[in-house]
Amino acid sequence: MKTIGIYRRVFPLTSEAFIKEQSYNMMRYQPTFISNTLLQDIPFSNIAVSQNDLLGIKQAAFLLTRSHKLFKDFDSLRNLALIHAHFGPDGVYAMSIAEELRVPLMVTFHGYDITISRTALWRKGKFLYYQLIFHEEELKRKATKFLAVSNFIKNKLLEKKYPKEKIIQHYIGVDIEKFSPGKKSKERYILCVGRHTQKKGIDTLLRAFAKITNKHPEVLLIQVGTGTLSNTLHSLTKALGIEQRVRFLGAQPHEVVLNLMRGAEVFALASQTAKNGDCEGLPIVINEASACGIPVVSTWHSGIPEAILDGETGFLVQEKDDVALAEKLDILLSDCAIGEKMGQHGRQFTCEMFDIRKQTSKLEAIYDSLIQQF
Repeated sequence: MKTIGIYRRVFPLTSEAFIKEQSYNMMRYQPTFISNTLLQDIPFSNIAVSQNDLLGIKQAAFLLTRSHKLFKDFDSLRNLALIHAHFGPDGVYAMSIAEELRVPLMVTFHGYDITISRTALWRKGKFLYYQLIFHEEELKRKATKFLAVSNFIKNKLLEKKYPKEKIIQHYIGVDIEKFSPGKKSKERYILCVGRHTQKKGIDTLLRAFAKITNKHPEVLLIQVGTGTLSNTLHSLTKALGIEQRVRFLGAQPHEVVLNLMRGAEVFALASQTAKNGDCEGLPIVINEASACGIPVVSTWHSGIPEAILDGETGFLVQEKDDVALAEKLDILLSDCAIGEKMGQHGRQFTCEMFDIRKQTSKLEAIYDSLIQQF
């Protein structure tokens, strides 16, 4: 069994459980995680700059220099056959590691890392974004392959002049055995899972929900997530007069989200393009909801139409259209049979297209080809 390195600058993050899930499902490759900052113990072989760096000096130095010499026991990585980095900025940091090890580098682009304008990234004032901006052309030349999590992201990479021959579209997938239909909750609710950022469109969902609360007085909106817009969204909920009908649960573990999905009547995510161009890649949470047999109401945004078949596995509306969103939510809440049928079709479609075991097997085949060609 060959060993590969998976680079993620900060790991693990609650919102990025898909990276661990993908690793758990590898059958022919053994992953070793490489990080600048390791937040907690993980059940994988790992190496991090943060180990024995109580004051964070080495971590800061790595952000500035990208030097592999800041890793303690770096030579333990000499057996790696490939480096796989998640997100564009991480690809720049992993590039120096792959060069030192003389192994192929593959970078997965997920969304913001290719859709936010480089001017907007610069204004964020984070050094890792500066590194991407300064070294993006070098990354295009030196990386062996780029994975796009949706066809939408593939097209964005092409727009940014990433080499066509280096781009592969690959869906990450979800665990269809874990995310599976369960018993509906006695309490009726719409579920939304998403960080409180502009691109998630939670304000649009709140306005849509406010339009149908009188018609469906027994239905709640449960929202899982947190972020920079939390206070704004809480204030909007009060302004709309629906604070008694909306439950903000904050960030929750994967297991809690799973139970909430199984009990939900509808899953809703009103994703939209943010002012700085930030877009989704393909929200994994939508695949998870469909795998649970829940109809999804979302938007014609980014890779979402690749995961939701409008009128078959859910409904799609235009971005920021709270009126159309309210109409689709009303249809599903008014006729449970429609939702059940859509949920069944969604489960079938997800099992066919987004089974993480199938998708990880395809990923390992990509690893095979890169290692053989390098």
